[in-house]
Amino acid sequence: MPSGEHESPIALAKLDPGLVTWLLAHLFDVKVPDYHHARTHPTDVRVLVPRTYHADGMLLYCDAADQPVLAAVMEVQRRWDPTKRWTWKLYVAQLETELKVNAALIVFCPDPGIARRYRGMFEFEGLSLPLRPFIFTPTDVPLLIEIDVARTHPALAVLSAICHGGDPEVDAVFPALAEALQTLGPKKAILYYDIVLAGLPQAPRARWEAFMSTAVDPRYHSELFQRIDAQAEARGKAEGKAEGRAEGEALGEGRSVIRVLETRGIVVPDAIREQILACTDHDRLDTWLQRAVTATTTDEVTRP
Repeated sequence: MPSGEHESPIALAKLDPGLVTWLLAHLFDVKVPDYHHARTHPTDVRVLVPRTYHADGMLLYCDAADQPVLAAVMEVQRRWDPTKRWTWKLYVAQLETELKVNAALIVFCPDPGIARRYRGMFEFEGLSLPLRPFIFTPTDVPLLIEIDVARTHPALAVLSAICHGGDPEVDAVFPALAEALQTLGPKKAILYYDIVLAGLPQAPRARWEAFMSTAVDPRYHSELFQRIDAQAEARGKAEGKAEGRAEGEALGEGRSVIRVLETRGIVVPDAIREQILACTDHDRLDTWLQRAVTATTTDEVTRP
């Protein structure tokens, strides 16, 4: 499974906090309190000892007066780490103490085996303060093919596609996913579309792009991709060389990496910007795009 899939629930929840409440209600049968809106919350948890713990994501669900009625801590866990028994409790306890509100811990484990180990770790806490993490895997996310549901929950449609990216039946979600994206405004749709590209493996990603370019009219690429494709085609025709289009595509991929970072509020230094735009290695650019969805610094994107 591609690395972009692993962090996608966090990125999608930040774009649409309703994804978290859907997961709580439908996967874990949790009654979510009524709320007016949701906002992100700083993910750093500080203690008196000079050390900061950093959660992957935090959201606050608020009433009409902007008072929190529910908090959510989101984690993506790819590896076994027994210290999570204590740090996860710290995240939840800090939020509940600070805000005087219940906090749900939602953990996405791409590996079902790792998920089972974490579930087992919290089954018998002994004398320790009990914690109930809501742990789910790609197989827990339904294959969403119902168009009306996808239109109502676009983030869930994206999550479903990338969670089932390696399944033979993943193409069945494409019509519903396309409809879901068209319910969004252009700027938001581009962000969702980039998450789809970063999260799908190479073969289904190519089929997804082919579906969008043939079944959806006009072609449903981001504005940036459309412009770069047009420039590459013009250059290729003028020069009579295939290199023109390849160069344009690489430039477009590089600019897409930068755009995702800047949209997420991450400053891209000039040196890193030049490095990204100068790169012509499609595999490397693809890796950088996947990392850009969840990275907190540009160094995390371009690291070897």
